Amino acid sequence: MIGEKVLHYKILDKLGEGGMGVVYLAEDTKLKRQVAIKFLPRHIAVNSEERERFKLEAQAAAALNHPNITQIYAIEESDDDMFIAMEYVDGQELKSFVGAHHNAPLKMEKVIDITRQIAGGLKAAHGKNIVHRDIKSSNIMIAENGQVKIMDFGLAKLNGTSDLTKTSSTLGTTAYMSPEQIRGEVVDKRSDLWSLGVVLFEMLSGGHPFKGNYEAAIIYEILNEQPQDIRKSRSDIPDNIIELLSDLLNKDKNQRISDAAEIINRLREKPEKISPETKDNSIAVLYFENMSPDKDNDYFCAGMTEDIIIDLSKIHDIRVVPRTDVLAFSHNKVNTQKAGEILNVSYILEGSVRKAGKQLRITAQLIDVKAGFQVWAERYDRMMEDVFEIQMEVAEKISQAMKISLTKSEKKSLAQKPTEDLRAYDFYLRGREFLLAHGENNNENAIKMFELALSIDPNYALVYVGLAEAYAQKHWAFDGDVRWLEKMKEVNKKALELDPDLIEAQFGRGLVAHFEEKFDEAREIFDAINSKKKDFYPALLWSGVVSQIQKDYQRALVKLKEAAALKTYSEEPWLHIAHCYQYLGDTESLIKAEDKLLENVQKKLEANANDATALSRMAATYAKRKQKKKALEIVEKLLELAPTDGLVMYNCACTYALLSVKDKALEFLEKALEKGYKNILSWVDQDQDFDAFRDDEEFKQLINKYTG
Repeated sequence: MIGEKVLHYKILDKLGEGGMGVVYLAEDTKLKRQVAIKFLPRHIAVNSEERERFKLEAQAAAALNHPNITQIYAIEESDDDMFIAMEYVDGQELKSFVGAHHNAPLKMEKVIDITRQIAGGLKAAHGKNIVHRDIKSSNIMIAENGQVKIMDFGLAKLNGTSDLTKTSSTLGTTAYMSPEQIRGEVVDKRSDLWSLGVVLFEMLSGGHPFKGNYEAAIIYEILNEQPQDIRKSRSDIPDNIIELLSDLLNKDKNQRISDAAEIINRLREKPEKISPETKDNSIAVLYFENMSPDKDNDYFCAGMTEDIIIDLSKIHDIRVVPRTDVLAFSHNKVNTQKAGEILNVSYILEGSVRKAGKQLRITAQLIDVKAGFQVWAERYDRMMEDVFEIQMEVAEKISQAMKISLTKSEKKSLAQKPTEDLRAYDFYLRGREFLLAHGENNNENAIKMFELALSIDPNYALVYVGLAEAYAQKHWAFDGDVRWLEKMKEVNKKALELDPDLIEAQFGRGLVAHFEEKFDEAREIFDAINSKKKDFYPALLWSGVVSQIQKDYQRALVKLKEAAALKTYSEEPWLHIAHCYQYLGDTESLIKAEDKLLENVQKKLEANANDATALSRMAATYAKRKQKKKALEIVEKLLELAPTDGLVMYNCACTYALLSVKDKALEFLEKALEKGYKNILSWVDQDQDFDAFRDDEEFKQLINKYTG
């Protein structure tokens, strides 16, 4: 069937085959997404009982809506074919995942994480009175980001429904079957929990608790023998896991654990045996994935992400990675642990948004980066008017998972809606999306969106902050016109009137002072912000930059190193630190700073090989070190990636200047100026990279062309 089209599904590949059907990878040509489709085999499609069982699978699974359960999209019929279209999980079966670690057992933290996620999915299913009946390692998928998905509710049976056939009561895979299932008795959720116990045993040891060379021998052991002693397989299993395993594999279902919630709670016990280290409460919120049929809703997903970042930033005891630093991870398949390591955080929040009209479906899950497991997950099916409540609830749940008690003022702050009008909110989100896209046209569109939001709700404080940022971008990146600074002052003042604690508006005041070259005032504002919130990176960085401009290099180094300690993954503070050491003539420290810059850029490129700003800084550093080939290779790539980015073009000009290629240096400097980045002329005046050209007539003419 490969290459054929069934209804609006194009068959791409065969994924697998079992007793209840064949599964293919397909493209949903209507929604432009990959799906898995499961066909009922044609030779039994005419059997009414089998078709009924197949329908039951779809009905049971479609009733489930949980991050750890594969989602059913539709049940379809075409000619004599009946099939289910479901979520395609790009990952690895747990069976092969365990097999890949046959030389060394899975880490205990990973075993616990996977077990907890499976239990979370079963809890949701059992809550809807649905029993899976065939939990096994080959029915569990591990996605690339570590998320666990329970697959194939093909043997699911709604409790209270009479068996379709006698054989349906004994369906399953022998090694994972509970004693009552083998005996053909009516099964309930406790049978699934027995099977989970077998899966847990398999993850811990690589084998099964009941071993036999043939099916009848396995059945005999399940009914009559005690499970294998897991301690013979490995010695590092905590006592609470041994006890849990014993309770799951109790042959008497009345003595067995009867609720998946109990498993989740017991897996939280005795954490000191797993990770005795104290974690810092740092988090990165990755951009939520747009699962909507309309891909134009990307702006809404980005806005949701940024709003959650803002909410979490209101909690004093949580360090939140700024939105600009997680941009590199947007629109990319992200390995959450790798992202967490690069961003140097203890937790990662990731999720997805499906928006259809006024209906929202939002999923979120919190990942413990070091341990590699999920500590909290939730799915919200709400209406658009509930969006702010969802954001508040997510922030509160995260603080609970981190064991942080919110103060009354923090709770009050989180409970405040930014606006009562969802139209204003929509325009605000669109404005933020344009602003992050950069470019002069996008900047103008951002301003229009913010103005539309304010025409609906003139008391929307965050919109004034967005406008201030847009005006700042207009001033420093495009035309350098001082009238934008006056507008910045106006909107920052209005934002602070509406919300005196809005730290972004306070920071905007400092930027205005900096642009007006009131450097002492700017420093005072930035330092006042950091006295209230020590981990507000922009104020620390700019306090250092202002000191650098004032040639107070020792003070600049203090502030810039504090900024670097907050953003251990960023090359930006190290760029300025290197400049300070260059001005001080400290060659040894300069080299170390440049090494750190290159190291951090390399880490960023592991997450996003097309990070143009980071690449341009790397190119200039290679040029300083006279590594011409490496520098020019990067410049060639930048011409493809960001030919309209003025900042990138400026860094390319610096690269050529450092390599003493005057014609190219002037060409790229003019490219930056032509893009509207006239404000970089103040940088050129101080930048040592251009010192060799100070007396050059062509250089002087270019500068005069844009200053005259």
